[in-house]
Amino acid sequence: FDSKGCPELWSSQEYSYYFELMFGEDYSAQQTYIQDQMSPDKVTLTIGPRTLAALLEMKRARLVFTTNFDDVLEEAYAAVTGKNLTPFSLEGSYAALDALNGERFPIYAKIHGDFRYQNIKNLSKDLRSNDEKIQECFIAAAGTYGLIIAGYSGRDRNVMAMLERALEQPNSFPHGIWWAVPQG
Repeated sequence: FDSKGCPELWSSQEYSYYFELMFGEDYSAQQTYIQDQMSPDKVTLTIGPRTLAALLEMKRARLVFTTNFDDVLEEAYAAVTGKNLTPFSLEGSYAALDALNGERFPIYAKIHGDFRYQNIKNLSKDLRSNDEKIQECFIAAAGTYGLIIAGYSGRDRNVMAMLERALEQPNSFPHGIWWAVPQG
């Protein structure tokens, strides 16, 4: 692939490049593909999502912001608690800040959208900016809560810009920041 001019392995452009190569701007085809990859027979609820679901239920975690557009955490939350976890995605992003201000926890916000909708952020042109309402919610939360980053590479320029904006606030993440990385 490198000899054909494709992005290097682990390049920040790699994911978008291959999605654009496969689907162009056919968001319907992207949605169909992602829905197929996220079908229940292909997804396993591992200990990670189950633990996060339990922490949300125990109120030890209150907010989750994710770049994933799958429904793994929603499935894990239902399996662990018997309740529904409603995501705030690009289609309903305006409500995330209202939920934060009203302290209606848990809050689960999908920064890049939800695979159930065509409006997702996975092509390079889509990743130039964040949804303004989800970003407002993240920045507002940064003034009160700590931050744990897990399973995230930091390769999305828009997400890192949102984190930098949050860090510009006085007393951002007053309970600390932890960035978990896999060993090795």
